[in-house]
Amino acid sequence: MRTIRAEPRHAVGALAGCAVFTGMPEARLEELARSMEWTVLDRGEVLMRTGDPGDDLFVVAGGRLNVSIVGADGTETIVREIGRGSTVGEVALLTGSRRTATVRAVRDTLVGRLSRASFVKLMEEDPSSALELTRVVAGWLLPGSPPRRTSAPATVALVPASGTDVREVAARLAAATPLRALDPETVDAALGEGAARSPAGSEHERALADFFDSAEVADPLILLLADPDLESSWTERVLRRADRVLVVAPGGVRPDRHARGLLARVAATTAEVPRELVVLHHRGRATTGVTELWRDAGELGRQTHVTVADDGDWQRLARHLTGRATGLVLGGGGARGFAHIGVLRALDEAGIAIDRVGGSSMGAMVGGLWSIGLEPDEIVERNREVWHEIRPLKGFTLPFVALHGSRRSRVAMAECFGDRRIEDQAREFFCTSTNLTRNRSVIHTSGPLSRYVLASMSIPGIVAPVIDHGELLVDGGVLDNLPVDPMSRTGAGRVIASDVSPPRTFSVGSHWQQEPGLVQVLRHRIRQGAGTAFPSIVRILERTATLASDRAANTQRMRSDVRFIAPPVEKYDTLDMRHLDEIVEVGYRSAVETIARWHQADDDNEED
Repeated sequence: MRTIRAEPRHAVGALAGCAVFTGMPEARLEELARSMEWTVLDRGEVLMRTGDPGDDLFVVAGGRLNVSIVGADGTETIVREIGRGSTVGEVALLTGSRRTATVRAVRDTLVGRLSRASFVKLMEEDPSSALELTRVVAGWLLPGSPPRRTSAPATVALVPASGTDVREVAARLAAATPLRALDPETVDAALGEGAARSPAGSEHERALADFFDSAEVADPLILLLADPDLESSWTERVLRRADRVLVVAPGGVRPDRHARGLLARVAATTAEVPRELVVLHHRGRATTGVTELWRDAGELGRQTHVTVADDGDWQRLARHLTGRATGLVLGGGGARGFAHIGVLRALDEAGIAIDRVGGSSMGAMVGGLWSIGLEPDEIVERNREVWHEIRPLKGFTLPFVALHGSRRSRVAMAECFGDRRIEDQAREFFCTSTNLTRNRSVIHTSGPLSRYVLASMSIPGIVAPVIDHGELLVDGGVLDNLPVDPMSRTGAGRVIASDVSPPRTFSVGSHWQQEPGLVQVLRHRIRQGAGTAFPSIVRILERTATLASDRAANTQRMRSDVRFIAPPVEKYDTLDMRHLDEIVEVGYRSAVETIARWHQADDDNEED
């Protein structure tokens, strides 16, 4: 850990990017920056440990930190990753309590320390600014307050694989968002010939560190362009400096021996850094299974498919790298989920670009169809084929495993998705299921689309579980019917949730004193006006399966960082698929009205 003197403009820029200092006058920011101690943490160095005294707040001006909780057995679990513009230690600063987490540098990181004494002085001299800081921090502590998301990366390493040209990638991204691209030639021009590729520990090391630190504070996004050479000292330096690593590979090309060696080196050097795959396509869609080979070989967490000639794809990647992506969450709700199709149509007409979709149950099916490139009208017709022609819930079977046989459901999903895989789709998608074997929610970001969408829709007792590597998967709505948290963890800057499962009542008329017999059931079917129907076994199973998830969804609806669209679909039965077009229209009209309110609220805030 080494103390440095930060240039005033860099320090002020770092403070201005923090939520807790938003709106503070520049003169006050300059004074605050001068009172802070600026420190560089080396990769792996600990900033604070659980149980340490909590007397300071730290501002991240550049670099990356992991926040870990220490369990009863002494093991650490990473719960959050923070980067430039983030703060850590706010609660301890206000309360004087001890640290509740261990914070460690993922790579070289520049932090500013605000002591309790400086904070007290700030409160005395500028109560309004201190009150704003206190209000922001207090908001994070309120019940139901949203978790702070992983911040956008400050520095991204572009690693070429199998002959790709990362300079072209940098140029395309620069046309989509402000950034600064650095390669060895650029660095040598600033620091002297040979500086960029000098070995670790050389006489250039300090100048290189200062150069990168200054660049990160001065520019919104830094791209470091790695050499294709496995032994390059520049590539080693790039990997150790990166907040995120993008391995850039050509579409349709399998990783060869050289590529696998490169991927192994990248994984070993950046064990705690997010690593992703960017696949460049000149024509056509991804070859089935090739993306999986790259992801597995490099232990890459996610992928982005880019058609080189498509500006929209480059803009989508740029939004992802700068934390401005829009994620759409589609909740479960059976037939009510048809409203999601209308929501997609309304968002498209409003010019709101959706960068990724996550869904549960019926939301998984609609989102999965969106991921393969279908537009809303096409998604309607595909649902019509499934629910009005194949009709997977039509036939009952002997209830050894479930009330409905699984053959029709498998046929329906095969018709929808064929042999497509989640990770091969140009539009990023995930769905959730519930693992009965391990008693946990599962997020599917790769694998066969048909299998995992079917799993996400398999209501226990109604549809047979999906067997996956010896484990049983059922409806994602059992534990997470509105997967907002998984979407937030992707780093999406804006999350929109289409919620089609409003709070439900589940009761019967007072004339029912006990469960009905066969005669009473038949009489009610013939005479629809004979009081409230007694729920069928299918409805009882469906309601039982989602009890826990309904409670969790109520908590999600309180989040202030998510924009919700809640189509009024209460009157539609969740398992009555006959009203497809009507429910789509309800979702569309509701979304149009909701989006108009968002725009009005945004305009009002700008005027204020």
